[in-house]
Amino acid sequence: MNHRGAAALKHVFLGLALFVLCASVASAQSNPSVIKPTAQKSTTQVHTLVDTVMVMPYVTGSLNLMSGKAFPANATGPGFGAGMSFDLTKEGQPAGLLFDFAFQDMYAVGQNGSCVNPALSGSTDTVNFLLQSANAYHYFMYLLFEPFLKLQGKTDRRGYFLIGASIGIPLLMETYSQGESFSEQTLWNNSPYAHRLRVDIRAGVGVKLGKIGKHDLVLEARGGYPLTPVITNYVNQCSGGDVGNWNIITFQANLGVRL
Repeated sequence: MNHRGAAALKHVFLGLALFVLCASVASAQSNPSVIKPTAQKSTTQVHTLVDTVMVMPYVTGSLNLMSGKAFPANATGPGFGAGMSFDLTKEGQPAGLLFDFAFQDMYAVGQNGSCVNPALSGSTDTVNFLLQSANAYHYFMYLLFEPFLKLQGKTDRRGYFLIGASIGIPLLMETYSQGESFSEQTLWNNSPYAHRLRVDIRAGVGVKLGKIGKHDLVLEARGGYPLTPVITNYVNQCSGGDVGNWNIITFQANLGVRL
């Protein structure tokens, strides 16, 4: 709900309150048994479910640490993304709710982090079909919903803390293995090894850097720890057939403008 939605909701409640008030006054005037007050002022206060909503579009840069027994070596790489956060916390309120919808593109490289099988690569070389070491290039894209509890001080309103979770739906899950002479591409989305949801616990801190016109420029730093793997129960042929998972730990920085 944005400012217009909250204002419209307030107008609806105010209209209903005024209608009830006018009906009561009209009933009191037409009914002689109702005693009219002489000089009494009444105030009507209307409460809505959400009093204020601050919207913040933002861009994201991330560092992604991928690890697990699904591959013989860990991988590290950058990422980018964008999102829109909705802050339901009023100024001076010590605790409130904040949630956002985001897109995140993650990339990581593992040196000698995979292997290729020349027999599966269309090779006509029948001399050596042994597994060959390869560099692994991992690509993961997600749509995220992230609910947070926002904590802030009553006096110092420049900074705040976030504690919550991240729930992601995969758009792309891919590993590209590049060997010395051969390469393999693995799409995980429709495979039995892909985890359908990526769930992290997340915490962060936000700081208001300044103003752009009348709007706050905000920098957020968030970190997440996985509760679910992105690849599960994968048989790693590179290390003798071990079964393992693949996890992603993400650190990200968001830069946004509160509208």
